[in-house]
Amino acid sequence: MKMYCKNCGKKFYPTDDGWVGYPQGTGWSARLPANKRVFHSRFCWEDWTNRNIDAYSNFLQQFPDCDINSDNQNHN
Repeated sequence: MKMYCKNCGKKFYPTDDGWVGYPQGTGWSARLPANKRVFHSRFCWEDWTNRNIDAYSNFLQQFPDCDINSDNQNHN
């Protein structure tokens, strides 16, 4: 599948079973499908996030905190 990086416009070709494109997901079983990888490199992903940090933070703050982030949990 041909995609264009949302940060720099570079053409790249992610596949569901390949390692091209970001974000990739966490681990092989939780990999994102190729059509969800919108940046051609990790640098472009981080650069875009850095330049759009206010909008990105506001978006993430819309969601309630998960139990894993709770102060009540013991982390021993």
